Formats: sequence, structure tokens, C-alpha cells
Amino acid sequence: MKKKEKYHHGGLKNKLIEDVLLAIKNNTLEKYSIRESARLMGVSAAAPYNHYKDKKELVDSALLFSRKNFLKFLSDKLNDKDLHTQKLISLGKNYLSFADKNPKLFIFMFTFTNEDNVSDNYYIDIYNLFYEVISTSFDTDNFRSRISLNTAVYAAWSMVHGIASLIANRSIEKSEIKGYIEGKLFDELSAIWAVGVSKPPKYRL
Repeated sequence: MKKKEKYHHGGLKNKLIEDVLLAIKNNTLEKYSIRESARLMGVSAAAPYNHYKDKKELVDSALLFSRKNFLKFLSDKLNDKDLHTQKLISLGKNYLSFADKNPKLFIFMFTFTNEDNVSDNYYIDIYNLFYEVISTSFDTDNFRSRISLNTAVYAAWSMVHGIASLIANRSIEKSEIKGYIEGKLFDELSAIWAVGVSKPPKYRL
């Protein structure tokens, strides 16, 4: 007989979130049951409801939890010792790498609808991450006259996120995924962004 585990304070709460994230990775979220999860953990069927009123609230909490961890992952990977222009490259590659290693979770974080509109500033925080890196790494005076810093940020983010979504959905061949994360294809993506936002050399002061 399986020995019952004891969960104190946030232990059960966090374990329930872990179970939901595991269900997302295994593509079994629709079948996920709080009661079944409680049974497997060896706690009473009522215990999870001390933390979450229903499955929807639990899934919303898992969404906020995973988004927070993704932002932390991106922030922690930015090395202050990197050359300024390398920071945007580092941010982009880590964004793509996360999508490759956690495809189901990546899709969940960007497509799941939080019906209660619980605000976690997720998109604002990602925007700000790209904004900080670009504004401190590039001479914005050399941007094209019709290209604002705001547009440059959205252009970089949307290019990276678009490729990341293709990677997470496995719409890109495995060999190409490696190229985008580690090599030539990412360099090409970077060049397209740089040419799009920067003034041609002969027009620079």
C-alpha cells in the first residue's frame, strides 16, 4: 500500500500546480482531475479545495506560475558580462531554446485564455525585457527615421516569438531548429532585423 505523504503549508498547493504542468506536457489537461490527483497524493479529496475552488482556478494559477518562471529564465540567462549587442542575441536564443525544450508549456503560456483576466503583466514584462536590452545595447540615433524604439522592440520580439511558435508546434525540421538556436539561421534572422531598423551606413553621420 502506498504510504501517504504529508503536505504542509504551500506543499500541497505547489504539488497540485506541478501535476497540472505535467498534464500539460503530457497533453492530458482535459482529462486532469483534482480528485484523482488528491487520491494519488494520498490526501483527502477535499484537501485541494483549501487552496483552489475548482480546476479552473488551479489551471489559472499554473498559468501564472509558468509565465513567471519563463520570465525568470530569460532574465537569469542575460549575462552582464556579455557584449552589449550580444545581449539581444542571447535573449533571442534562450527564448527559442525554451520553446524547443518545453513545447507544450510554451504553447500553453501563450494560448491559454485566463477567463477571469487575472493580470500578471506578462506581455508587458516580456516587452520590457526586449526594450531594456535594445535600448541599452544599440545606438537608437542610427535607427531609420521612421523606425521608433518601440517599433524596433516589437519587430525583434515578434520575429523571435514567431520562430519560437513554429519550433514549439514542430512546424520546423529538427535540423533547422538547431540552426535557429545555435547557428547560421539565427544570424540571418538577426541580420534581417538589423537591416530593417538601422540606417544604411552611407546615411549615418
